[in-house]
Amino acid sequence: MRPFRFEFPCNPSNVFHSRIAVACFWMFTLSCSVPCAAQNKTLEGKWHMHLSHTDIGLARTILQFQVKDSSFTAYTRKNADKDILGGWTSFLGRTFTKGMKNGSLVRIENGTFLEKGDTLHLAGILVTPMGRFNIEGSVSNDRLTAGIRSKTRGRLGELTGTREIPRLPIEDYAALFDRSADLTEQKIYNRRVLQTKEWNNFVNDMRQITPKLQDDLEMIVAFFYKARKLPFSHFALMKFQQTEEKDGQAHINHLFLEEKSAETAYLKISSFTGSAAEVDSIFEIIHQNSYRNLIVDLRNNSGGSIEAGMAFAASVVDTTLFGGVFLTQKWFNRNEALPTIADYQKLPHFTDANFDLIIEGIHNTDGLCLKIIPKQTTYKGNLYLLTNSRTASACEPIVYELQKHKRAIVVGEKTAGMMLNGEIFDLDPGFKMVIPTADYYTSDGFRIDRAGVKPDIESKGEDALQTVLKKISSVNDPEKVR
Repeated sequence: MRPFRFEFPCNPSNVFHSRIAVACFWMFTLSCSVPCAAQNKTLEGKWHMHLSHTDIGLARTILQFQVKDSSFTAYTRKNADKDILGGWTSFLGRTFTKGMKNGSLVRIENGTFLEKGDTLHLAGILVTPMGRFNIEGSVSNDRLTAGIRSKTRGRLGELTGTREIPRLPIEDYAALFDRSADLTEQKIYNRRVLQTKEWNNFVNDMRQITPKLQDDLEMIVAFFYKARKLPFSHFALMKFQQTEEKDGQAHINHLFLEEKSAETAYLKISSFTGSAAEVDSIFEIIHQNSYRNLIVDLRNNSGGSIEAGMAFAASVVDTTLFGGVFLTQKWFNRNEALPTIADYQKLPHFTDANFDLIIEGIHNTDGLCLKIIPKQTTYKGNLYLLTNSRTASACEPIVYELQKHKRAIVVGEKTAGMMLNGEIFDLDPGFKMVIPTADYYTSDGFRIDRAGVKPDIESKGEDALQTVLKKISSVNDPEKVR
């Protein structure tokens, strides 16, 4: 699950599941040679926007555009931060960061445009709670469309809008929150967490905030911000843009293999949302080349399904091992205490790298004990795992268990601490809830969620690869690396 990261005034994760930060951006400028009056008429004023972004899903909001000469700025409702964060926190945010200028959750800076025929071409920097992004698009027939890009992550979404301004607030957000709280009580992995001080504070805060909220963006940001202090992750309210895969469209490959030397391979796994077959195909290449060292990069990997994760683990272990246990609401409804390590053996064992089967097990059992059985041919060389603060969810049990069994050396930063089983549920009108439906504990009883996994060798995330390469080059006998 890809977490959402709300940076105010500092780093939460999300969706749900999630911590995301973007520090790099492009600036795109255009010259202008048309009269300002024509430009004002085309762009000036309020627009009803749909903001689609991989980190938060889809959100409706209102952007106010202001034009001067050949440039423009735009911003959502001013002082929205006070309604969400409170007066003192919003003051600190405006004082020590540049992310909440005038209290607007989203704004466009350095906007420039050029009119060609009936189309106005525009570009600028979109400043959001998720970071700063380059936008480039056009306005034609009173419709605005712009792509959202990051230099490091590529295309992340788009802005689309019209002049038709809806009545505000767009939804009854107080009623929406009440429905979300009811659904959480039905689906949460352990209802006792809803009796904690943290949950009560969250509910009280949201019930004070929601009557003031005007659009989807404000609701989504408020939910994420207030949920950060809860004792569990994988909890979010959002909308998802419906996309259809076109015929012939290339499948996204989350695995990238590069040879660093005749003895060392680098495997980047950007997500575990792929299939077990994809993992198997990569390891066929690794086996063919008999690399002594394999560096697996899990930095910025926010997780995915258990299928690809278990396939990876089964490709690098040489003995059967337990991968921890998922505990469901059925367990917590019947038991006051957590299971002992001996109890793990009594739970159903899950060995198949199959997402549908594990979800079925979570819905129908007290819990599932993950069991990793090595593949017929496994990688037996030196294994290094690169991590940072955005290594999350399905990655974290893999990092923990391989480290614990001394099968891998972990290099980089502590992982995100966002490891639960999260599922998506419908919540009218058009919203969806991400709710944790199973708690997770490692094979020795450690709860990774909200804790994270510490590396063996600490390094800044961006320096982790070079740290490993230097370590490999300094070791004459590769067998001494572990």
